[in-house]
Amino acid sequence: MDKIKAAASARLIDNWRAILARAWSIRIAIFWGIVSGLAAAWPALDEVVPIRLFVAGSVLISVALVVARVTKQPGVEE
Repeated sequence: MDKIKAAASARLIDNWRAILARAWSIRIAIFWGIVSGLAAAWPALDEVVPIRLFVAGSVLISVALVVARVTKQPGVEE
């Protein structure tokens, strides 16, 4: 229950605008959101993009998101 209360009282970090504009993890997450949207339209794309390529790309983007999130990015942290 304490974790739920802590999450509910969470506040944005002071430089959230700078991080939103510069962080690669945010850029990759936005890109991944677009790709996820395309997944919803998969029936229309199944003849254009082979499923194995789509799955491999999904895994690659997910790994890139994790790496970008834990990597120090110049200009983001002040």
